[in-house]
Amino acid sequence: MKLYVIRHGEVDVNAKGLLNGRNDSILNAKGIKQVKQASEILKNIHFDFIICSPLKRTIETAKIININNKNIIYDNRILERDTKKMMYHNFQDVDHNYFYNLKYDIIYEDCEGFKSVFTRVANFIEDIKKHYKNKTILVVTHGDVCKAIYSYLNHISDISEIINFQQDNGEVLYYEI
Repeated sequence: MKLYVIRHGEVDVNAKGLLNGRNDSILNAKGIKQVKQASEILKNIHFDFIICSPLKRTIETAKIININNKNIIYDNRILERDTKKMMYHNFQDVDHNYFYNLKYDIIYEDCEGFKSVFTRVANFIEDIKKHYKNKTILVVTHGDVCKAIYSYLNHISDISEIINFQQDNGEVLYYEI
């Protein structure tokens, strides 16, 4: 299976360096430009279909990239981390060793822990491996889900490695599974 993963284009919350979450923000002008650039990279790749997070910023990203009008499947397992009360906090003020620790399902009282994100992403990957062998799939998702995909597929559990991995807005990564 060939898996292409793109993080949605930039939204204003990203530009301000704030924690996002499950809000329904839309791409800003820079985000639209990032996604159009990514679509140039992806336009000659044959995808069997697209799997997309059901938030506006990922749906918008998928629509811009989907120049060949492929079927889009929406999957809640690749939603962004549910940050609840932590949404819109300055990302630099967060304890990253705690935020990306694989020991916790819930952190900061009600914020989804990285263990929870990692678990749903692992379930998602195992499910698509089982059902879509020999397919080429484009996944449109979010920053922390991209971290979880990268960590899961590369068998990374070291917090510093997880923290140091960053998939930028509009960036496409390729995995052969």
